[in-house]
Amino acid sequence: MLKIGIIGAGRMGNAHAANIANIADAEVSAVYDINPEKTAAFVGKYPQVKIMSSPDELVNSADVDLIAITSPTYCHAEGLRAAMATGKSVFCEKPLCRTRAELDELAPMLRSYKNVFAVGFVRRYSAGYMTLKKLIAEDKIGKLICASVTCLFGGFCRQWGDWFTDYQKSGGVILDMLAHHCDLCNGLFGKPESVYAKAFRLNTDAALPRDYVSSTVTFKDNVICNMECSWLRGGPNQTSMTVYGEKGALTLTDSGISFYDIGGAETKIEIDEGILGPLQKSITGGMYATEMAKIVDCVLNGGTPYAGVEEAINAMEFGLAMMASAESGNISKL
Repeated sequence: MLKIGIIGAGRMGNAHAANIANIADAEVSAVYDINPEKTAAFVGKYPQVKIMSSPDELVNSADVDLIAITSPTYCHAEGLRAAMATGKSVFCEKPLCRTRAELDELAPMLRSYKNVFAVGFVRRYSAGYMTLKKLIAEDKIGKLICASVTCLFGGFCRQWGDWFTDYQKSGGVILDMLAHHCDLCNGLFGKPESVYAKAFRLNTDAALPRDYVSSTVTFKDNVICNMECSWLRGGPNQTSMTVYGEKGALTLTDSGISFYDIGGAETKIEIDEGILGPLQKSITGGMYATEMAKIVDCVLNGGTPYAGVEEAINAMEFGLAMMASAESGNISKL
């Protein structure tokens, strides 16, 4: 039985705990949160879980085999330092950290880490994304030309005072939300070469918190990707990625994949659910469930998470470059 300790009993800590409860060979054994009300509520749902008094107590507990860091973004580096000092398997929610200084400190530690490390880029565990990547590798659309990413959230309800609405703590939509698609673009096109971005950066002059970024990114072979992402107070929620090639285009949304030929005719493509491993196929709950099932499988049986050390570092480099461009008004070169 794999025993998992969770640092952070908020939204993501609870989401992962619910999925772990459905994995036969794993259980949550310990939890720590700075807010005692959150830990009490967590243990109310999972009474077998021990409440720990600090991150250090949790990571060093003999009752913890895998450490899951689901605390706020600006707390990740602290949790990672403590977790990696134990040499145990580690899962950290995305993004890896908040600042360039933290990344520069953590990157060499991660690259020399001997145990399993996974970062929470949950979309890597989607059968839809894996099918899209497979189709591109099989030359379905030919030589890549350009791409478009839309990740708009029109129901943002956080208020000033919440850490999410503090750009210095969360990194806003760039580091918190668009980070997922920065990672997916890295997986499809390789690391970017230049980034130009304009963003609100959670301007505190607004009566209610809102954020938006529009970015033009250039990858190798001059593949250009336009990316936009928002936390707004109204409007539809839209998430899509379209990749254009010389033979046509592929669009991935949360509901499926479409192929568009040179004439513009659309063909729906069946997502290859068989691309998931046996443990992932045995669990319900969508991407977050398959993500945690895969990580548990890697720890118990060996293997590599779909989003590990290099994916964590490369997405941070991408996000920080986009933030630097939005902050300075200049193109960021990578």
